Amino acid sequence: MRKIALEGMLFHACHGYYQEEQIVGNQYQVDVYLDTLIELADSSVKLPADDISTTINYETIYNICKLEMKKPVKMIETLAASILAKIKSYYKDLEHPDDYRVTIKHIRVRVSKFNPPMGGKIARAYVEVEG
Repeated sequence: MRKIALEGMLFHACHGYYQEEQIVGNQYQVDVYLDTLIELADSSVKLPADDISTTINYETIYNICKLEMKKPVKMIETLAASILAKIKSYYKDLEHPDDYRVTIKHIRVRVSKFNPPMGGKIARAYVEVEG
């Protein structure tokens, strides 16, 4: 099992329950953790293959997060769940070379909102979803 992670992806986005948040926006951080399994069709094939098609491309993960961050939602719970669902959907039927099969066994997505507007000093609030 391999863990692939992207931590500290920073975005400015207009998510939030309150109208002001939806207009002004806020700073967000997204962290994604993937537990992956690489299965080999032939025991003579050796790892690592040094080929991006035989693993999870973390540039793709970043781009999925970036696209989802552009879609305003009221709750970061909704946002985290949407990112998780998009990653699962993208990799569900992705083609890999014949000798390899890459499977995502588990995903954890954390979305943090910095300085949430609650009338006091709070560094961040976050929601984490898994699947």
